[in-house]
Amino acid sequence: MKLLVFLFVTFALAAQDQLPEGPGKKEVEKVCNDCHGPENYTKKKHTKDEWEKVIQDMVEKGATGSDKELDTIVAYLTKYFGKPE
Repeated sequence: MKLLVFLFVTFALAAQDQLPEGPGKKEVEKVCNDCHGPENYTKKKHTKDEWEKVIQDMVEKGATGSDKELDTIVAYLTKYFGKPE
């Protein structure tokens, strides 16, 4: 059981290292990673409008953050995990 917990924590920390440094990383880790790991969004490519819809859906499901934090998250995800519009 201890090994399972160790592997889970190690995987979670390694997954956070997948996030590029930049404005918004801290907010993404705080708001998004509270419910799931970055693998849920680092492998996806969305336009800004699509990321806005994803974030709004997450807010409706219980994600919490200020409007400024949510805007910063959208900008971060668009920059690093975006696709051309």
